[in-house]
Amino acid sequence: MAIKPTLRKYAPILIASLFTLFIPAVLYSLRQKQTLSPQQTIRQRAYSYPSMVRYSYYWPNTKKETKERVDKEELKRIDRAYCGRDRCKFLLPIVITEQESKAQMHFRQLAFLAGKIGRTIVLPNVYNSHLGACLPYPFDFYYDQEAWAKENERFFNYITMDDFKAWISERQAVGVDPTAQEIFVQGTQKSKLLAKFKNCFRSSFDFSDRPIANYQLLDISHPTQKDGNITQTMMSLLSDEAREHEYLGNSDKPVDVINLFYDRRFKFIENPEAQKPVPYSPVLVKMADDISSQLRPYMAIHWRMERLEPVSNLLPCAKDLIEKIHEIDPSVHKHPNVFLLTDYPHLLNTTGARPESSSFTRNQLKPEHHEAIRHLYQHLNITLTSTNNLPIPYDELPKQNWNILTISTGKYKDRSVLGIIDKLVAIKAQWFFAGKPGVCAKTSSFTGRISLSRLNAFRHGDKNIVVPLQTFNLPQGNL
Repeated sequence: MAIKPTLRKYAPILIASLFTLFIPAVLYSLRQKQTLSPQQTIRQRAYSYPSMVRYSYYWPNTKKETKERVDKEELKRIDRAYCGRDRCKFLLPIVITEQESKAQMHFRQLAFLAGKIGRTIVLPNVYNSHLGACLPYPFDFYYDQEAWAKENERFFNYITMDDFKAWISERQAVGVDPTAQEIFVQGTQKSKLLAKFKNCFRSSFDFSDRPIANYQLLDISHPTQKDGNITQTMMSLLSDEAREHEYLGNSDKPVDVINLFYDRRFKFIENPEAQKPVPYSPVLVKMADDISSQLRPYMAIHWRMERLEPVSNLLPCAKDLIEKIHEIDPSVHKHPNVFLLTDYPHLLNTTGARPESSSFTRNQLKPEHHEAIRHLYQHLNITLTSTNNLPIPYDELPKQNWNILTISTGKYKDRSVLGIIDKLVAIKAQWFFAGKPGVCAKTSSFTGRISLSRLNAFRHGDKNIVVPLQTFNLPQGNL
């Protein structure tokens, strides 16, 4: 078919226009291929997120200027001093949700994970029964870090928060802010708790070209085969390969510090050593031992009342508890020593009294709570702990059967150490009682930690343990 005169006339112009567009594109493509860095080449290799993970991200509003010329040998010297190797790589727990008993379980998991991915775990700070990098008091206020680290040195390396901050300062002194990335690990529903926390280390690091990564994955206590290997999933998400995949810059080195925001419920490391609790500070252990010596022989009761429904169960449960105590040994007199661990206010209804749990508020206290506790101290000789930070209003407390032992927290003002001391005292009691979960008390990992320690001691022949655990329930007539 003949070409129309009009097309024949404009064909050279059209061809020239196409070349004008095509040639620059080819040249740009060639230039791009020539300037690929080693890091960009690595990222071209396929990295895929584990199938059970939902990934999202956004970009931080931070940009750091790094010195053009860096003394690499000086950086190596600094890193060797703090990590024993040419390059430090840290895992920094900014936030670990849940309270102490569960929070330290999560932290143990993260410490063992750090060892598996070649990073040094930074010991988080502590306060108010929580663990996290931005809290005010050092890890060794709650825990015996040296004993724990020595026992597990074959599994991971650690650095104290003070040494970690000193490392940051030395790196900054030579003009190089450590590189970092913020990572959120949470369940399938985004954590409202994590959203409340700010990163107090934000100004200390260089987050350039690294997104804030959010990993959501199913939170399950017993993964099935179809769910995949949860340990491998966590190792993959925090691996150097994942960091390289998400990085848009040109460095061929892995990120220095992972800033971790962590909100999950179940463990993912199966190593039996990771299941062993971190031993508590020798100072707190000594306080608990002194209390145990004063009370012995004694019974310990853990009664978590927070959010128990229906509250009408509380008084019948209190009556059943008293009956069980008096059934144990007929030789026990009417008012045996009883050490009470409870989230109910230790100072009862006195001025300024408040529940012992931060999640249990005064307006949640009902007449049924007061009635159940009153029934206890009318029939048992109760001993509890309180800090000496504020005066005890003894004139507002019962004259008998409600004994307050004051605890000094030293230079650290943290009432939550009472929970640790109470736990240690309960572990050494001759008898231990706890409310039946869902009937007389809320399910509690705190109770579980006490009963497990007591049961292990009992099985190993500890003559001090008479009854490892007995639960109190609704009396038969109330069931």
